[in-house]
Amino acid sequence: MNTGIDSIYFFMRRKIKNYIKRFFLIDDTPHKVAAGAAMGIFLGIVPGEGVLATLFLSSLFRFNRLAALAGVLAVNMWTTFLVLPLAAAAGALIFEKNYADLVTQFHGAGAGYSKMFFSKIFFFDVTLPIFAGFFITAGIISSAIYFILLLLLNFKKGKKKIHLLHKEDLGD
Repeated sequence: MNTGIDSIYFFMRRKIKNYIKRFFLIDDTPHKVAAGAAMGIFLGIVPGEGVLATLFLSSLFRFNRLAALAGVLAVNMWTTFLVLPLAAAAGALIFEKNYADLVTQFHGAGAGYSKMFFSKIFFFDVTLPIFAGFFITAGIISSAIYFILLLLLNFKKGKKKIHLLHKEDLGD
């Protein structure tokens, strides 16, 4: 009865399925694809980095640029709200701060955040712990994604040996 909604559903389903197929059919080594995606996800989670930095760094390290771009676009900006509590908790743990106070001070800055960002007290008490937490959280998430993708891509290609320093996996 809802042919319009059904056709949109099937159209979107087909698009997503084709996107996933193309991602796993990238003609590159599993290491380069997984590393590119992990780098994109890392730079997408960390505040201030984006598409250009991802493309530059993936070219510099010779990772797969398509996978890096897909990773950064998949998590860019919207994950900040999801990762902020984890980042604040990690930053509070490392800098021995109270989690609730750290989050309250961060949210309390509100509109004056850009002025307060570079003040010495606010930077060392609030900004630095949260940024450190973002780097640690993004590193953990992107490392997990790297190993999961590497396993999936190697499993798909039928490889039995997975080793980061194995010459065939590096593509050199």
